[in-house]
Amino acid sequence: MNLRQLLGNESNRVRNDERPSIDFFCVDQQDHQFGRIREMSRAERGRIQVLVVDDNEDAANMLAMAMQFYGYQTVVAFSGAEALGAVRDAMPQVAILDLGMPVMSGMELARHLRLKASGSDLLLIALTGWGQEQAGEAAKAAGFDCHFVKPADPAALSAAIEEETFRQRVAGKTERG
Repeated sequence: MNLRQLLGNESNRVRNDERPSIDFFCVDQQDHQFGRIREMSRAERGRIQVLVVDDNEDAANMLAMAMQFYGYQTVVAFSGAEALGAVRDAMPQVAILDLGMPVMSGMELARHLRLKASGSDLLLIALTGWGQEQAGEAAKAAGFDCHFVKPADPAALSAAIEEETFRQRVAGKTERG
């Protein structure tokens, strides 16, 4: 994916902070070009486990397949309770949560996950049909890192995961084994 394609996907994504969303430029170690976006290799993505949570089973399974296409390992849950168990058992690095789920909403689930030690450094991505500014603010307050409006482009989701993973590495956080 080149910069033009990545920027084209940005219209689907709402940042939860004031940082520009395309700010992970660096000097490429192999060809020493400044400004080149370093994409993760398929092998690097393969070390990242993504939890997809949506009460719509078809939507959850399709998104999981799309994330697998990009090389990520995936786990699927269809409710908040299932998601809590999946986080405990699978220890994913990323969770993509639908906000409008019955019984335990994605907002409630995010709050629960942030309180648990295993969820404190989990990358949380809100995925919802709610595109209003208030929804993005509520997602941020619940602990989400990013807010995407459905239907989200899987390439944009992958780019967000790569960007946040890059930020964590720059910040000195270690990867989970």
